[in-house]
Amino acid sequence: VSPPSTCGRLAMGLHLYQSVQEAINEAQRICAADPSSSECKVAWDIVEELGAAESHIMQQDQTQDNKQSMDFVALMGSFDILSQKIDGKMDQLIATCDKFENLGADPSVAELSRLAQEMKRGLAYVNNKLRE
Repeated sequence: VSPPSTCGRLAMGLHLYQSVQEAINEAQRICAADPSSSECKVAWDIVEELGAAESHIMQQDQTQDNKQSMDFVALMGSFDILSQKIDGKMDQLIATCDKFENLGADPSVAELSRLAQEMKRGLAYVNNKLRE
């Protein structure tokens, strides 16, 4: 069996990109109800796996002439996926901290929640700066 043509790999990459975006949307939908649920964790794991597959395909398609440009595009795609996954994980952490606080846990739990919110803001800031 011969490897898929560059055009075939590109089409596969575009399909995976759509799948990653769909998986992100689905993970956000699932996690909106309960960010600390096992379904939410599985949804973000699927996003991560699809992102890794997409990144692998993009790396295979690089040539020496456009390697730097393709590296940046691939890196930004990976960063977007990772940022969205971390954002979802921070939502889970905030929800878990809220539950701990409701149970009367140590006040340090509130600090952890604040730091998770700060991480979300930091990711959004860097994401915007990279696109300028």
